[in-house]
Amino acid sequence: MDGKQFLARTHMIGIILAALLAVFFGVLYNLQKVNGAYYLEQSTRKIANKETVEAARGELLDRYGRVLISNRATYQVTLDTSLMGSEAERNPNLLELLAVCRAQGQTWTDTVPISQTPPFRYTSASALSTTRTGEDGTETQTPTSFSRLLSALPLRSLRNLGRDPTAEEAMDALRDFFEIDPALPDAEARALVGVLCELRYRSMDIVRTEYIFTQDVDVDFIAAVKERGLRGVRIDTATVREYGTAYAAHLLGRVAAIPAEEWDYYRERGYAMDAMVGRDGLERAFEDYLRGESGVRTLELSTSGKIVSEAWDTDPDTGEVRAPQPGDHVILTMDLKLQEVVERSLAERIPKLPSEQTEGAAAVVVDMTGGVLAMSSYPSFDLATLYASSENYNAVIENPLKPLYNRATLGTYSPGSTFKMITAIGALEEEGIIDTKTRFRCEGRYKYYERIQDQPMCWIYRQYGGTHGWENVTDAIKDSCNIFFYDAGRQLGIERLDQYAAMFGLGEHTGIEVEDSAGVVSSPAYTQSLGQTWYEGNTMYAAIGQENTRCTPIQLANYVATLANGGTHYPVHLLKTVKTNDFSQVVEEYVPEPLDTIDIAPENLAAVLEGMRRVASGDGTTAKYFTGLDVTVGAKTGTAQVASTSEANAVFVCFAPFEDPQVAIAVVAEKGGTGTELAAVAADILDYYFSAEDTIEAVSGENALLR
Repeated sequence: MDGKQFLARTHMIGIILAALLAVFFGVLYNLQKVNGAYYLEQSTRKIANKETVEAARGELLDRYGRVLISNRATYQVTLDTSLMGSEAERNPNLLELLAVCRAQGQTWTDTVPISQTPPFRYTSASALSTTRTGEDGTETQTPTSFSRLLSALPLRSLRNLGRDPTAEEAMDALRDFFEIDPALPDAEARALVGVLCELRYRSMDIVRTEYIFTQDVDVDFIAAVKERGLRGVRIDTATVREYGTAYAAHLLGRVAAIPAEEWDYYRERGYAMDAMVGRDGLERAFEDYLRGESGVRTLELSTSGKIVSEAWDTDPDTGEVRAPQPGDHVILTMDLKLQEVVERSLAERIPKLPSEQTEGAAAVVVDMTGGVLAMSSYPSFDLATLYASSENYNAVIENPLKPLYNRATLGTYSPGSTFKMITAIGALEEEGIIDTKTRFRCEGRYKYYERIQDQPMCWIYRQYGGTHGWENVTDAIKDSCNIFFYDAGRQLGIERLDQYAAMFGLGEHTGIEVEDSAGVVSSPAYTQSLGQTWYEGNTMYAAIGQENTRCTPIQLANYVATLANGGTHYPVHLLKTVKTNDFSQVVEEYVPEPLDTIDIAPENLAAVLEGMRRVASGDGTTAKYFTGLDVTVGAKTGTAQVASTSEANAVFVCFAPFEDPQVAIAVVAEKGGTGTELAAVAADILDYYFSAEDTIEAVSGENALLR
């Protein structure tokens, strides 16, 4: 009985074991044969990574649709910190990658504010903290991204310093923390520290782990990277900005990586850490239009870093695919061909001025509603090559004439006699001072203040010992008689003179989208702010555009446009139209709205403009430059003394056509002598503008823009 029972149990156990083996083999068959391919694919995958994909930037075009800045397809190198292991394991890979960059002449992203070679020093005064001014005027010190990184890392050597570390101390601590071989030369160690810090920045952000190491790489670079099989190094397609012109460099601007000290600002606006943003010029001014909307995609990678699959995310609320939306196109008021004429004219004529001390110059052309048709600062530079190499950049920044300085919007100059039209309008419009028939006798010296030993002189008396005799306001503008305007300004008074200057836009920002200077208009308050004393007689010099009055060329051009159009003062602008990326819809159309309207009696305006017409015609000082033009010009020259030991700044303004004004021009040459010679530049501009109107070249392509 016991034997039979034992045998039965043995059979039962055998059956159970056989069943288990069958199940086991069934599971294996299912895993390996039925779903083997599926599970093999799954086994090679890792956790999905989300990445932000920047949208292609919109283009910048001139008023006729000519492309100024567009995009070019290229490749970029991305580093993924999650695939590189520990710092000690990353270093050999990264050193190889840096060696490839050096061999290929490729630069890489490195925002660490420490010099590249020893002795190490901070590259800016704000390397560790920046000063921010609040709305109430209080200043606060904000640590930079680099400073926060140093604080976040367990850097033992910096822990008990009790002060900010020096650049040398920071470098030593970072070398130790990142386990960099002590035998590695300092310059190579600095390069490696820069990359490791960039990776560390991103590892501190749980959302964005990728690091765009370098952009715009060529096939040779890609081949060199692929040959080495470096882990965590990926080649992606991308776009870079491409310049369609070598002109307008001061206006267009550039894009670059987000500076570490501005990262908080851009992060709040939804930018990825590696986003390229407009850093200056119109790229910065129109950033919101040009940038587009970033997309988000999920990448599934193998353990070796190879992309297994990718897909765009969807918005959880709307269900819309979160693919990148390209930026809008910005059409400017500028005419590229006219811009070329302006820049060529300055480059050819400024070096040939009689003055041997001439330095920089600027010219601005605006329409009657403040739209900038062309604007140039001389000397200029080529944006496409400026940052291509350190040699190019150093050659530009070391040029004593400062090519990077935009004299057209930032340079401030005494307007000299070009200011006299403001004095004339003020004196004519204020009751009881002068009218169009009032005549004043120029005797070479202004003798109203008899107690003044050195009585103010007219330029003709100072230079030639002559006088202008009896002059009305039209004659005084044509002859630029100082004596007439000394008396008109004295009667008008400095307070009312400043009011009229402000109505014409002097002493204030113009409204242009790029950075500009407000300049200054002479006044007792400003003189006192300099620690000097204002005297009643100072008003006379302010009335002829001297004293402390300083204007930018773009202010002068817009002031003349305001005068020529009858007194309607518009803000200066470069924006004409914004269109969607496919040009199918208008996003925004700029509509000029006056800032101010100056009520000028027609007879007073006519008298002032007639004086300007005579400057450019008949026996006027600049008539010879405009005799070949098909239009009549109104103009005024200015000579502003800088110092007794140097040539004066030369200033020239004009508008045309006289009967129906369309454009106003201002030209300034630093230490250029007299403004008369600058009329040649204005003549070049007007000759092209009015002869080209009926011969504008056709702009090819779909949705071409017409004037």
